[in-house]
Amino acid sequence: MTRSILAIVGLLLVLLAQMFTLQHCATPSSPTGGARDTIGPVLVLEETTTNFQTNFRPEEIVLTFDEWVEQDPKQQIIISPPLELGEDNQPYLRRRSLVIPLEGLALRDSVTYVVNVGSAIKDLNEGNPTENLRFVFATGPILDSAAVTGTLVEDFTGEPLDGATFTLYGNLADTAALTENPTYFAQSDEEGQFTVFNIRPGKYRAVALVRNPGATNYYADLTGTFKPLSTGFIDTIITVADGSTDIGTVRLSSLPIPTKVINLDTSAFGEIILTMNQAAKGIDLKTIRTDYLRYNDKDTIKLYYQERGQDTIYVGRDAVFNDTIVVEATGSSSGRPLAVVAGPKNRVFSVTGPSFTFNQPLETIDTSLIQLRKDTFPDRQTFSYLLDTVFPGQINFRSAWDLQKPFFLDILPGALTAWNGSQNKDTISSKFNLDGPEKFGILTLKAINLDSSANYILRLLDKDKVIPGTSRYISQQTAYNGKFEGLKPATYKVEIIYDINRNQRYDAGDFLLRRQPELIRRFEVPALKADWEVEEVIDLSNQDSGSQM
Repeated sequence: MTRSILAIVGLLLVLLAQMFTLQHCATPSSPTGGARDTIGPVLVLEETTTNFQTNFRPEEIVLTFDEWVEQDPKQQIIISPPLELGEDNQPYLRRRSLVIPLEGLALRDSVTYVVNVGSAIKDLNEGNPTENLRFVFATGPILDSAAVTGTLVEDFTGEPLDGATFTLYGNLADTAALTENPTYFAQSDEEGQFTVFNIRPGKYRAVALVRNPGATNYYADLTGTFKPLSTGFIDTIITVADGSTDIGTVRLSSLPIPTKVINLDTSAFGEIILTMNQAAKGIDLKTIRTDYLRYNDKDTIKLYYQERGQDTIYVGRDAVFNDTIVVEATGSSSGRPLAVVAGPKNRVFSVTGPSFTFNQPLETIDTSLIQLRKDTFPDRQTFSYLLDTVFPGQINFRSAWDLQKPFFLDILPGALTAWNGSQNKDTISSKFNLDGPEKFGILTLKAINLDSSANYILRLLDKDKVIPGTSRYISQQTAYNGKFEGLKPATYKVEIIYDINRNQRYDAGDFLLRRQPELIRRFEVPALKADWEVEEVIDLSNQDSGSQM
């Protein structure tokens, strides 16, 4: 009897263990060990509704994958031409399948429908999404087969955009791209290239965007919570014919941030300091007074003045002013103390001489209080100075330098007087050595066939960074000749910005203003060697030379 009971209990334990094992096996979970899966779900064709059918009016579409999947709630599944999906037509998951019910929907005659799944489905284990997944069928005997190709890039650098979205709108109204999902769309690959397939020939409006990770739509929702990160567009309505239509390169610009003053400092006489919520160089000011000297320092705008007075300052961009600052005539009677912001390094290029930058523009320089000495010799050396024409708070000293000896420069108290009347209270001392032209290179540049009605910004780049002091503004000339000295041996690029807006800065595109980003061309010049001069001619009429953004 006891043995029978024990046998029954043992059998029940075995069955119970098997039941738990089966339940565990039936529950999808992440596998352990092995290399990480990086491939998205793949369709099992034998269990999937046949793609690219004609004369087809499905009541449901079933896409079955080779692994357990989940639907990304942030990614929409879009059918084009658009269908009004009711509650009973919403896509849902059934085990390893995505089911798209179409029962009850009025499908149009002789129309090619494209179900854009995109990256809305991802595997359950690693979260790898599908890429540009689409299901195509036609209610008539012919599948639309036109295609549109192109490349999406960042507007300023020209770098390709991976995962950006290109859209086509059959609705040609200006507001369509701001309020409704597109007729067709595709996503770009790591080279920025895209292809939109199965398009009906016709006229379309083209818009590109980098979607916000939180967005569930595919249009440029500029007033919503999840605005696109950047946008681009084609100026004209494009005509799509049978075959493939290449629309070239679309440059996408980041959405402009409304300008805002986050801090105002008028505590010191002679300057108004505006701390902005973005880079100062891209911000416009409209003032009543016209005697300011403006200086941009990262996110700070400094306005220097010499006469006290009331003013109203409007802050914005592109004639849209978001902030207003009222400056009273009263305030501190004393200016900010004059101080050195940057001084010369240990080794100085002999042609330009040692340079000092101060926190205020300089009004007067008393050379009798400035002493330049060579090495240990007590005699004072003769010198001259040059104030920067853009910001007269920068001063360079010139002399007949001896490249074999160190020099000592002492700026005694009271030698420098700023706009606000403050002077240097302490002696400013510097020791430096000089390097002659033989350690540097010279670039002689000639730009020809410029548009005499246009303005340009020309500057030198070293590894895509602007070399300070090399910017030149060319206004309504057919040619430009320039000489750049004191360049360290390297390979440089010449960057030319077509200043369409004539504001002496680069302007990105703006979708709402229907403004394209300004054209940029970059030209690589031959490698520059020490004690070497390179002469380079850039012909702007040659569209095949240089890179163009």
